[in-house]
Amino acid sequence: MESWDVLLVAGVLALLPVLVGRRGIAVALVATLALLAEAQHLPWTAQGLGLGAILVGVLPRWRWGRPDWRPTPADTAVMLTVITECTQRRWGALLVWLAPPAEMPNTLPGVNLQAQLSAELLLSLLSPLSPLHDGAVVVRNGLVLAAGVILPISTQPLVLGLGTRHRAALGVTEHQPDGLAIVVSEETGQVALAHQGKLLTNLTLHQLREYLERQRNHQRNRL
Repeated sequence: MESWDVLLVAGVLALLPVLVGRRGIAVALVATLALLAEAQHLPWTAQGLGLGAILVGVLPRWRWGRPDWRPTPADTAVMLTVITECTQRRWGALLVWLAPPAEMPNTLPGVNLQAQLSAELLLSLLSPLSPLHDGAVVVRNGLVLAAGVILPISTQPLVLGLGTRHRAALGVTEHQPDGLAIVVSEETGQVALAHQGKLLTNLTLHQLREYLERQRNHQRNRL
């Protein structure tokens, strides 16, 4: 390859991580092959071998498209059942959806579970009698990953009446903008949701369901 060819390939490789979805990556690769083949007056197959040799070593480190990690309708139904129970019983709760392969920085690990998501399991973990009650429950793709997790606390100023769970919900979504965190206040039973470092408070269950559905539809459209 000549120098400008190398620069072109390097530019495409640098852009691949920010291209969303399989189509975006495929279009970038096809366009690059076409440009290089035209510039070198070579057939596609011959020119593609040079680029292909580079991509074979690099592409496995990138995800093909964004994982469909948002709450499924079944997961949403379970969560709404649990949130309803918590609000009625005035149980404090902090539930976090975490996007793969992200890890939460500056957290205490809690108790690793890797258990099937169910209302019964979540209620047992969130019960005031549970030793894991004060930490967050982390879920992903129909699994309860961990419970009793201590999250980083946001330093954002909050309105009076919002406590540690709300700060933790903001903190985790500041570190992981793709994550979602749902809070039930132990004092008032009110529901709040944190996403991308912003906190929505005093949500009804209907509003919470609509928000989760919008996020799932948005995620599906990005694939």
